[in-house]
Amino acid sequence: MNRTILSISLFISSFIYSQNAFENWDKDYTYRDARKIIQGETEYAKEVEKDTTQGHYYVAMEKFRFLAEFTGNERKIESDVFNSMIRVLKIKTGNSDILNELVSREYEFDIGNSKIWMPIQDQLLEPFKSEVKKGEKVLLYCLFTNEHKFDGGIINTFLISEFLTEWE
Repeated sequence: MNRTILSISLFISSFIYSQNAFENWDKDYTYRDARKIIQGETEYAKEVEKDTTQGHYYVAMEKFRFLAEFTGNERKIESDVFNSMIRVLKIKTGNSDILNELVSREYEFDIGNSKIWMPIQDQLLEPFKSEVKKGEKVLLYCLFTNEHKFDGGIINTFLISEFLTEWE
C-alpha cells in the first residue's frame, strides 16, 4: 500500500513540477524582435556591398522566436524563397533534402510597421488554421535563413517550425 501511494505521489509530482514542454524550444530559439533581425541583416548587407574588394555572396542560418500577428493571408511558397532556403541549408548543413515535401505554403504576418510572408512546415498547416484566427498574435518558432546574392540584395526567410497561441 505504501509503495503504491509513493508511486502515485511521484507520478503526480512529476507532472506538477515538470518543466514547460517548450522550455527546450525556448533554449534553442532566441527571443528577438523580427523587425530588428531584418533591419540588422539589411544594414549588414549594405556594408558588405560597399566593399568592392570582396565577394558579396554569403549565407546565414539561426533559430529565433518572436510574436507576430496573423493577417489571414496564405499563398503557395514563392520559388525564389524556396530555392534560397535550399541553397542556405546546402551550404550550412551539407544537405537540403529535408526541405523536400516539408514546405509548400506561406502565411503573411504583421510584425509592427510591416508585413512579411513566412513559409510554414506542411505538418503545421492544419493545426495553425484551426488554432489561429486572422488578427491574432502568435508566438512563432522559426528557422531563419539569410542569403545575400552575388548581384546584391538579400532574401530573409523565417521558416515556421512551431507556434504557440498561449504563452507567458
